[in-house]
Amino acid sequence: MPQDFRILEQGPEGLTDIELLATLLPRSSRRFGPEEIAARVLSMGLAALRRASAGELVSIDGVRERDAARVLAALELGRRVAQASVQRRERLVEASDIAALLAPRLSHLAHEEFWAVLLTSRLEEVRSVPIARGGLTQCSVLPREAFAPAILHRVPRIAFAHNHPSGDPQPSADDVRLGAALDDAGRTLGIEVVDHLVIADGAFHSARHGAGLLTSAAAAA
Repeated sequence: MPQDFRILEQGPEGLTDIELLATLLPRSSRRFGPEEIAARVLSMGLAALRRASAGELVSIDGVRERDAARVLAALELGRRVAQASVQRRERLVEASDIAALLAPRLSHLAHEEFWAVLLTSRLEEVRSVPIARGGLTQCSVLPREAFAPAILHRVPRIAFAHNHPSGDPQPSADDVRLGAALDDAGRTLGIEVVDHLVIADGAFHSARHGAGLLTSAAAAA
């Protein structure tokens, strides 16, 4: 299996240093393959590679200028990632927190949209993702579509929300059936469904906590 596919399917942790570096070196040399060139580069050692200049890399037999540029770009990106500060995420502990997050995106719409909020185990937002767009009174969603982002990002918790353009946040019979199906799917997948929200203009309904009012700021956004 090519290195690119191994990284995507299994993660980069299982690859050797040579295999990792070889992914940056496309097979275009008639004399050497990517792994052979990678082995030549790594013969200087990882510590020395960290400080290598463009001239040093190009002087290695088989390394072209664009190969050196890719390696230097990857090294610099790694340095910047290592030095980057982690931005603290706000916790979405209450249903009103989730409603306030999504109300600016949903409460004003003239059509229904269904969204998923991907959450950490501490109820921190990883990202909010639109799943489906419908009409004035309906938005069809399948469980496999609803959970696809959570599976992709490997999050342990998720919340769902959609809007009611009518202005009435009371869930319909279809909403209740969908919520039950998503709860079942979440249990099967091992992903906790934190809540299902219906958001309307100025109000929301939580499947876990009942009705609530949006703050003036969230409703007006």
